Amino acid sequence: MKASQEPVKHPFKRLAGLGAGIWLVSVLAGCATQRPPPANPAAFWSGRLALQLQSLPPQNWSTSFELQGSAAQGEMLLLSPIGTTLARLSWTPQSAQLEQGQEKTESSSLQSLSQRLTGTNLPIAALFDWLAGQATAVPGWHVDLSAHPQGRLTAQRHEPAPEAVLRIVLDR
Repeated sequence: MKASQEPVKHPFKRLAGLGAGIWLVSVLAGCATQRPPPANPAAFWSGRLALQLQSLPPQNWSTSFELQGSAAQGEMLLLSPIGTTLARLSWTPQSAQLEQGQEKTESSSLQSLSQRLTGTNLPIAALFDWLAGQATAVPGWHVDLSAHPQGRLTAQRHEPAPEAVLRIVLDR
């Protein structure tokens, strides 16, 4: 080959690289948990939530979430950054179930499983109203819905201890 000639580019090498990229994306996408669409889009919220507890030691965590249903019957998923399910909390008027990996816990009390999951007693029933933009009063809690039109809310609990701050940013 002469020095002035360019080497012949093989189209198969380019396709092989493209194929490897498609394969990688499909493998990563396959790792995400596939979830069915919500039964009632009007009663479905998703976004990020952060919870801070002023306990000893202080606890802070945040996660993506999907919440659907109502205070009487529904489901909440806590999701990892790549979309896998970290925990599933589901409830009916008769019972509640918490699934974390292979561990499943059943109870007649949604509040007890919520406390087990988060480390504190969250006002699940009021949460549905807050997400809908209604400032339902809960003893010990103060909710700030001033940024609700932008998909944000903050709720603070001063009593009972430990103090807690719940922040939610909804997907749009």
